Parts: sequence; structure tokens; C-alpha cells
Amino acid sequence: MKIVSLLPSASEIICNMGLSNYLYAVSHECDYPDLISGIKKVTSSIIPNNSNQSSIDKLVKKAVKNDIPLYKVDNDEILKINPDLIITQGLCDVCSISENVIQATLKNNLCTLKSKTKIISLNGTTFDEICSDILMIGIAVNKEETAKKIVAEAKLKKKQVTKKRTNKTVLLLEWIDPYFTPGHWIPEQIEMAGFLSCIGNKGEKSIEITPKHIADLNPDFIGIICCGYNLEENKSFAENIYLDDRINHIEAIQKQRVYAFDSNSYFSRPSLRVLDGVIQLSNAISDTNPKFHCKKLDFINNRKLFSC
Repeated sequence: MKIVSLLPSASEIICNMGLSNYLYAVSHECDYPDLISGIKKVTSSIIPNNSNQSSIDKLVKKAVKNDIPLYKVDNDEILKINPDLIITQGLCDVCSISENVIQATLKNNLCTLKSKTKIISLNGTTFDEICSDILMIGIAVNKEETAKKIVAEAKLKKKQVTKKRTNKTVLLLEWIDPYFTPGHWIPEQIEMAGFLSCIGNKGEKSIEITPKHIADLNPDFIGIICCGYNLEENKSFAENIYLDDRINHIEAIQKQRVYAFDSNSYFSRPSLRVLDGVIQLSNAISDTNPKFHCKKLDFINNRKLFSC
């Protein structure tokens, strides 16, 4: 079977099922596990490298408003591969244009494919829906029992990592310029870690939030999980929180209860690694793992170091 995965979480799932040898192409965002690093990439982004968050936000809003795809798909390369299965995300319209050819919308790109190609679309926005997507992939690749085992183990792990709920509130920010609330499975991660998400419910989309709203929420803890960024990048963004006069008077910032995480690996993607994100969040706030803590003094020392 030839599989093309246009979604990082799908590539993870395929590898978890022991089918990495069947992956013939992946998206440019697929970077885990390491064994897929040499696989052909058949997508690219219209967002320039090294763009700041404000520029990315403006570009994305403009593209959405004008119905411009954020990603480019290499239709010619996919045709050469002639895959049996393509895994994508969100709404995927497929129509037949001849006995042997179909047209499908992949990441908002209209692509022409061989009619034998099966397309499945993942839409998980909660932990249970992520598990349902895994079962759907298992059926598509004739690994249903393997998928059931993976899901059963994940549900057991969920029980093990879920902490007793406290009344402490947490605000995880998926973007900081402008600020965006936690969406989809992230409020659920906060709850599993034993805290209350001060805004947002599981399954709901992330939305833009004003600094005044953040101040009014007055969370006990703040976490930086900017979408697509790793731990060190999100740590650097934490400095912006301390420097933002619109919110830096709130107690969480005054008492330096600010944390950062590898969102790209453990929060942004609908994969089972969100459970590892739960563990990290719980450990960070309980001070059992200081590497996630973003102290104001750290940024002052860094500026002194670079000024020397």
C-alpha cells in the first residue's frame, strides 16, 4: 500500500502502527518520528520563513478572507506516486470527472488523482475524537486490531495522567501577537492536568482575545504554547508577556507564574502526544520540572549576556 500523509499527526499514527515503509510522501510539516525525515515532501506553505507572529496573523487572515490556500500541494508528484491512500484534514470534497480520474480538494487545493485513490479526512478536536481518527486510519490500512490496541493503551494512559481537579485557573495562549485562547483539545489537557481552563471549552476553536479580557480573567498561571513553535521559541515569547504593560500587572505575571512548552510536539497537533503535554503542564505548575518556568530574571540576564 502506498500512503501519502498531508498531516503530521497522521504520519505519527501511521508510524505507530508500524507502517512507516508504506509512507511514500508527507507534508512539509511532518517531522516526527525521525525516521520519516527522508521521505518526500509534497506540500509547502505560502508563509515566508522567519515571519513574526503579527505578520503571520495578518497573512492568514487575508488568505482566509480571499479564499487563498495557505498551503501548496504538489499534484504532479502525488500523481507520480499514484497512492492507494491519502490522509488529509478537514473538509475534503471529492468528485469523479471520468472513470479513472477524480478531483479532490486537498488543503484547499483542487487536485487531480487516480480514481483508485482513497482519501480519508481527520477532524478530531477532542481526545476521544483523536482516538476515533486513529481507529478510522486503522480500518483504512487494514490494521484495525493494532489501532484498537493503541487506543486502549492511550485511554489507560489518560486515566493514569489525569489529576484530581483543583480550583486553580490556567490560561494557555496559542498565539501572543495578537493573543489567542486555547482551542480544541487544549482546554481538555488543562483539565486532565488538574486545573481549570479560565476560557474555552474542549472541542471549541481558538479565538482572538484582547489584553483587557486577559486581565479580567486574571488566571493563576499562564502558559505559552504558540502554535507550531518549540520550547525554546515559546520561552523567548514569554518575555513579551512580561513587557506587555496591558497585562503585566496581573498576579500570575507579577509572581512569575509563567511557563512555556514545546507546542509543536505536545499541544498543537491532534496526536496521542497531547497526553505527554498533560504531564508536562502538571509537572511545570507543580514545580517538579523547572525547565518550563519562564522567570523574568532569565530574560534580564540574557539581555546582559548579549550586550557584552
